[in-house]
Order: sequence, then structure tokens, then C-alpha cells
Amino acid sequence: MISKKTIKKILSVSCIEDIIGDFVELKKSGLNYRGLSPFSNEKTPSFIVSPIKKIWKDFSSGKGGNIITFLMEHEHFTYVESLHYLAKKYNIQIEYIEKFSKSKIDIDHEENEKLYLIQDYAKRFFINQLFFTKEGQKNGFNYLTQKRGFNMKIIHKFELGYAPLSWSFFTNKALEKGFKIRYLKKSGFTVSRKYYNNDCFRQRVMFPIHNLSGKVIGFGGRSIDSSYSCSTTKYINSSESDIFQKGKILYGLFQAKRNILKEDLCYLVEGYTDVLSLHQSGIKNVVSSSGISLTVDQILLIKKFTKNIVLFYDGDSSGIKASLRGINMILEQGMNLRILFISNGEDPDSISKKYSRSRLRYFLVKSSYNFVSFKQKIYGKFHKDDPIKKSFFVLNILNSISKISNLLQKELYLQEASKILRIRQEILIHELEKINKKNEQKIHKIQVIKDKKNNQTPLILILEEKLIQLILNYGDKIIEKEKCNTTVLEEILHAFKYWNLRFSSKKNKVIFDKICLQKGGTGSSNLKSDTDDKGEKNFYPLSKWDKKGIKVPSQEDHIYQYIIDIILKYKSLCISKLIKKEIIHHNITKNDDRKYFLKKIIDLTNIKNELHKKLHRYV
Repeated sequence: MISKKTIKKILSVSCIEDIIGDFVELKKSGLNYRGLSPFSNEKTPSFIVSPIKKIWKDFSSGKGGNIITFLMEHEHFTYVESLHYLAKKYNIQIEYIEKFSKSKIDIDHEENEKLYLIQDYAKRFFINQLFFTKEGQKNGFNYLTQKRGFNMKIIHKFELGYAPLSWSFFTNKALEKGFKIRYLKKSGFTVSRKYYNNDCFRQRVMFPIHNLSGKVIGFGGRSIDSSYSCSTTKYINSSESDIFQKGKILYGLFQAKRNILKEDLCYLVEGYTDVLSLHQSGIKNVVSSSGISLTVDQILLIKKFTKNIVLFYDGDSSGIKASLRGINMILEQGMNLRILFISNGEDPDSISKKYSRSRLRYFLVKSSYNFVSFKQKIYGKFHKDDPIKKSFFVLNILNSISKISNLLQKELYLQEASKILRIRQEILIHELEKINKKNEQKIHKIQVIKDKKNNQTPLILILEEKLIQLILNYGDKIIEKEKCNTTVLEEILHAFKYWNLRFSSKKNKVIFDKICLQKGGTGSSNLKSDTDDKGEKNFYPLSKWDKKGIKVPSQEDHIYQYIIDIILKYKSLCISKLIKKEIIHHNITKNDDRKYFLKKIIDLTNIKNELHKKLHRYV
């Protein structure tokens, strides 16, 4: 825990207009400062910063607070991350409450800080190699400026560098600076051989990867030319570490986040150079998945800044396949999706060089399609009028529509699909319902498999078996009640009929149905009881306490209360199961009216709570 003294010092020293001024262009306006909102695309400044009160207010979005809340809102920092950011900016030493017994969180933070220091040193080392060595200028700088056409502004903005050809030059320099070999290995810069340590990045242009606060957390290294490259792999990334997980970061997000917020739109590309080329052409709200398959974590990262995403992948077969793979993932997260359709094997890098700035923006708007139209174009390009392939194509579109949670959007996409595919909407709705049912069954099957893997026998089955045993052992036993007497069997049958209960186990259901059929005869006496090999009932006899004058109540003495408790528990589990089923069904189909769905869940929950009260379990 950071001490209160340190927090107080950080807040008192921090200058709110300077901190916010790093992110928003502020102009003096009387005692305050004024600027354009960083949270909306406004033309008239409504963002106010008060240095005296140390607060800010954005009248366009309604947001406001102190310097910490600004960093949390704008930079998406946590409270602790905001404090560390300010402490670093004002060179404040952080003190902890228990200086000599730090928590695991504090220890992990210190470990991560060591990794951050190595990344920062590597960044500066690679930049120095690019600009101030003959090898770097000949290989790296010429490649970036001559072959790829990047200007100095972009090279500096993204802090590009160069890793030299030498086998262990970087590692040796880092060790001389005092960095430990285990952290160099952990960061993915060094690999150990039998008698020496090798650099992992050699003769490559280096792309630093930043987190949201601007710290370098890893690198991507691109080989320059296959004729003299030390590796046949075009791109290699830093190895996974505590601060770098490829599936949870996006290249260029640090540089693009403000533009994404302002334009309320994010372009998603595949490669590092695609990001650089688009930035240089004026499209600054762009990020890259760093050459790996798109992940849910990356989609959710974009969702922090905007719900509108445009997939801008390469126009070759692999790029088209990547676009098709990403569609359902993006729709499942409630994002508004468009996909750019480019042909002839072009990519974002070549497109950005092909058009002027104004023409490029026009091209991006004109060439983006919703996923139904995009899939139609793919089908038209590769399959034409093959009826078999078209049927699979239609089901593919419906499968994507099933991922949409918004009912209005789902309906509009069905209309769009009906129009484009020339298929009646009622036919599409029928097929969509079948897909929803399959998805529901699949989810149920996965849950069953999980339960089996966890070796968990559902409590509901245990209670069913107890009820069967009660019927077999005590079915004809008389239960005395105030109005009329009944039997154990009749009491259980009445409860099941009144509550419309059904056994979930087929085996238990068969036994119970047999009992119901014989109800008019001899009750449970004709059924096989729970016996052992000798024909004796499987009870565990108590010690002969009665001979010692001690009365021990048996299960039979309180059979009515015992039955009531089991039935109440069984009802409660059945209702829990029904609630879960309703939620899963609603999440998959989204066809129910939301108010009706919520009322149903509330009613079922109230019944469940009443049952819990009767069982003396208040919730």
C-alpha cells in the first residue's frame, strides 16, 4: 500500500494544468484554462481546468473531477497507476505503509519496474544504433526511409530503432550497465547457449510496443533483407513476460488513443508498418494486432475507447480469412463492425501510398462494408452461383447474425440479408432459430463436460436419489397430518404434481414412473428396495443406546420434516436451473422482450428466496 503521506505529497505537488496540458491543448481564460473536450468531437471549447480548485470539468460529456480522475478517465489508468505516473513525473519517492514487509502486489510491482527499465534502456540503445552507427544508418535508416518511405516525424513518433548484427553486443552492453542476466532473459532480449549468451534481436529494424501510459513493454523486430538477414523469420516479437502478453496489447494504441476517442472509430490492421503508413497519411486512429490472430482481449481493449471498429486487413487470401475469423468475435462483444474490401493482394501500406490524404479518407469510407455485404462480395468473387456453396454461405451469415445482442440491429441485418441473398425473411428467421437452438445445446454440453471433468455430481441428482430411497424404504409409512393422514409416497407425488416437477435423471425418472403406475396397487411394496446381497436394508445401525436408557431419534421419527426439507431443496435447485436456462436462452436468442425477461427472472428469484426462508437460509 502507498502511504497516505506519499499520496498527499503527490496531489499537492502535481500541477493539474500541466498534467492535463500534456493531453489537451489549453488556453488561459481568466483564472481558469479552457480547451476542446478530449472525450467528444466538439468545435467550441467546453473543457475547463481550475488551477485554484485543482479540478476539471467537461461540459460536453458531463465528466469531471481531480487530476487522478482525469488520468483514470482519459488514460484508463487504475488509481495506483495514476499515482505512480504522477510520482515519476515529479520525481517523488514512493513510500509504503510497511516499508520492510511489502505485500506481494508491491513486490510484483518492483519486479515489473525492473523489466520496464530494461525495455527503456533497449529502446534508447536501438535508437542510438539507428541514427549514430554506420551499420544502423546503412541498413536500418535506409530501409525505413528509402525502401518504406517513412519520414523522420514518424520514425521519432514511434521511436523506431535498429538491432546490430553482432551476436551479443546488446547483452554485453546491458550487463555493463548493471542489468542482471535473468531479467534480460525474462524480457526476451537474451538467450543462453552452453558457454555464452546471444542477442535474440540481430540485424533488425526495431518497433517498440508501448502500453497505454507510454511505457515500452516489448518489441517487434523485422528482418531487413533476406539476402543478408541473420534469420529467415520476417518478424519476431519479445517473449511473453509479466508486462508483455501479445494477446492483450495492440501496437500503436498509445499513439492512437486520443484520435480514436475524438473520431469514435478505430481501424484495425495486421502489421507494424501498416500503422506507420496510415499515420503518415493522416489516418491516426489505427492500431495493429501485432501479427497475431485477433483475440477477445484485444477487442475489449478497443472497446474501452470506441464501439466502432473497421477491419482493414490485407487483400490476399490470408488477410480475407483473418477478416472472416474476426467478424463473429467482434460481433459477440457488442461492437459496430465494418470491413474494408480490397482486392488484387493490396494492403493498408500500399493503399496509403496509392492515394493522397483526402482521396484516402474517401476510399476508406467508400470501400467499407457491413459483414453481410462483405461476405456477399467474398462469395461472389470465389464461388459465384454454386447452390451448395451458397447454402453454406447463407448459414455462415446467419451464424454471424446470431452473435448480435441488439434486437434492433439483428432485425435490420436480417432484412439486409434477405435483400442481398434474395431469400424470404421468414425462411432466414426459421434457420436462425435452429442455429440458436444448436448454440444453446452446445453451451449445455460444454457445461456438462466441465462438470464431469471437475468430477462434480450435481446436488439435484443426489436429492433425486434420496427421494427414490425414501419411497422405496418408507413409501407406505403413514404420516399423520391435521386434516387427513397421508403416506410418504402420496406426499412426494402430490408435491411433484402441484409444482410440475420432473426428474432430470432418466434412471430416476423410470423408477419414479413405475411407482406412479403402481400407486393404485400395493404402493412401493412390489418394487425392489435398496438392499445388499443378503436382502437386508442398507442402514448403518446406531449403537444400542436405547438399552442404556438414551433415546436417539431415528429418521423415521421425523420422516415428514425430512421429506419437506428435501422437497424444498429440490424445488430450489429446479428453480435455479430454470433461471440459468432462461438467462442462457435469452443471451443466445435475444428474441424475448427485455422487460418480460427481467420480470420472469425476478419472479423466479422471489420464489427461490421464499423457499430459502423456509429452509432457514435467508438471502
